[in-house]
Amino acid sequence: MSSINCNLLAAMIVAVGVFTVNPASAEEKSDPTSATAWSAGNVSGAGNFMSYCLPCHGPEGKGDGVLSESLDVKPRDLSNAGFLAPKPDEYLFKVVKTGGAAVGLTENMPPFVDQLSDEEIVNIVAYLRKEVCKCEFKKN
Repeated sequence: MSSINCNLLAAMIVAVGVFTVNPASAEEKSDPTSATAWSAGNVSGAGNFMSYCLPCHGPEGKGDGVLSESLDVKPRDLSNAGFLAPKPDEYLFKVVKTGGAAVGLTENMPPFVDQLSDEEIVNIVAYLRKEVCKCEFKKN
């Protein structure tokens, strides 16, 4: 594993710990979307998005999370319906489960096969569709 990947992984572990240790911080209480996501827990797509995706992709999925500045490849803007709508749910599932490198994308997107169940990944994809990009799969 390259030193960049090791550093990224370490930063993500720290960030996930920061975001999951105290989900009721004052900042999160002021954002009803975050409060709702946290209260739904990690089985929900919203809760897992906040725990695992937010550090890189940001709270609205725009690719502007706290770790995005330290990455050599900027995280995708998942709120961009033009980008996400042509991607089938199975593809998005595979990216989350097996990581970016497994589908020809950057290795900065880590695999979450060991952290998330298939059901949890399906829920993240559903959350992306419903709340982040507000888009459905559309074949070109």
